[in-house]
Amino acid sequence: MDSNKRKRDELVSTSEKDQIKNIKTLEQAVHASQKNLNNIVTLLNIKSDSHHVNYTAIMSLYRIFSSLLALDLIKSSKEKYDIEALKVTTIELNVQDKQSILHDWLSRTYRLYIKQLLEYLQNPEVALQISALRALMNLLQKEGEFLQKRSTVYNFPNVLYYDIIETLLNSQEVSDRTIGTFAKSYVKQYSDLSYFMLKSIPKALSLSKSALKDKKKSKKALHSAKKFDDTNFESKIAERCFVLLNSVPVMEEHDSVPESFWISLAKGFERKADLFSVGPHRKYFEEAWLSFMKLPLSDELYKQTLTMLHRSVMPGMVNPLTLMDFLSRAYDLGGPASLLALNGLFTLITKYNLTYPEFYTKLLADTFLASTHLPSYLVAAFIKKMTRLCLFGTPASVAAVLPFIYNLLKRHPSCMILIHRVEGDFDLSLDSAKEGTDTNESTTTDTIENGKIKNISASKACIMKKSEVDPFDFDEVDPAKCRAIDSSLWELHTMQNHYYTNISTLACMFNETFTKPEYVLEDFLDHTYSTLFTTETKRKIKKAPALAVEPPTLLLRNGEALSQILSFD
Repeated sequence: MDSNKRKRDELVSTSEKDQIKNIKTLEQAVHASQKNLNNIVTLLNIKSDSHHVNYTAIMSLYRIFSSLLALDLIKSSKEKYDIEALKVTTIELNVQDKQSILHDWLSRTYRLYIKQLLEYLQNPEVALQISALRALMNLLQKEGEFLQKRSTVYNFPNVLYYDIIETLLNSQEVSDRTIGTFAKSYVKQYSDLSYFMLKSIPKALSLSKSALKDKKKSKKALHSAKKFDDTNFESKIAERCFVLLNSVPVMEEHDSVPESFWISLAKGFERKADLFSVGPHRKYFEEAWLSFMKLPLSDELYKQTLTMLHRSVMPGMVNPLTLMDFLSRAYDLGGPASLLALNGLFTLITKYNLTYPEFYTKLLADTFLASTHLPSYLVAAFIKKMTRLCLFGTPASVAAVLPFIYNLLKRHPSCMILIHRVEGDFDLSLDSAKEGTDTNESTTTDTIENGKIKNISASKACIMKKSEVDPFDFDEVDPAKCRAIDSSLWELHTMQNHYYTNISTLACMFNETFTKPEYVLEDFLDHTYSTLFTTETKRKIKKAPALAVEPPTLLLRNGEALSQILSFD
């Protein structure tokens, strides 16, 4: 510590040392007597190019106002003043009520000091930013204690805290280190700070959006719009907001609010305020995250958000289904964002009963297996697994899977060998299939040029004779080891004999030339047992089926005993 102090002293010039000495003298005079309170104005007006001098002035004023707050000489920040119109050099004390005027004057100078600290949060010197932040948070604590002493209900200095949050989020010069310090040292540690930050974020973000819009309309719109010089600053705001939100501990429904408060509470204080209940925490947690998700996010921030969404956001929300819009947008983007959004959507579907039919369509067709660069063995494993499941599936599920298999085979011609496999092809190795050997490719090409599938019966015969040696391992979870590419799709031939005619008709499409366009899977997702039954019962029969017994036309047929007793003539 002494060596660090000596190094700092060596960096300070003689002129700066004189200024620092003068600042300390002015501070000591204020502590010594209230007659020297005007020294506060002098200290407020100190603005130097030296961050050493500015730091000394900040800390001197902090100690002065801390002692004045302890003496109850300053009003709470909940009573706002028009500090923009105030000039400290023109303040004059009225002689009518000296004590009241003194309180008023000190409160005004305190507001000016707060404003100065908020400006130092935007100083290029990061050390000054952090010093100003710590001073602001300590004053917030003292204001809160001041309010608790004078009230039987819970009070929090919202005005000052909101100004801190708004400046940290919306000022361009605030450093990442300052944001990190606020998140780790304050928000993450104290329940009251995280709670009121969550309440403040939606309002602060809406202010930044309106300021950006005003700047686009006119460069002279609002004085606050000068903060937004960078066209990419919206994404910077989103990054800061993510850091702050990610530092908030997640509270689930059955949790209790942690007993850690930045503003200490008196013993026996009745905890009836929303701060002490989990429900309001979760409500504002949800609102803050949803406000953040409306911001323009960079690709990297999208990935970070989607990665932790199911683990660190959903459990803390009142209604996680409100995330559907955000996840749907990410899912529709394609690429890595779509893959990451899958986990969040899957969690919503399995844990929170989300109904999202498009999820299955995209999962099976459009997003994950659409690439033509996937290795043959991987696609073959997927196809083989699905065809095997068709043997046990309901007609409704089989009706959706068969067009999907058709699409996959059309996209990946190297997998056509699964249909055209003959008995002699069973000795092909898995490695040659993975590498896409010339043998496989030439067989596929010849078959497509010929236009028709001619060997499905041969494949079926082969498998039926050697079903015990089908190389496909249904229970293997690794696609590279299941040897699907060495097998054949004999299950498709079985489907051609399905008891339900629509399924058998669909299965027969694999006997035809692969010239049809890819099927739209959404057209096959509405089938159920009910719809299948309705379709069958309403289907018109061109020719009635032959019956073993002639259908009766009369109640009693000729020759029956009752016909001799009863007569309907």
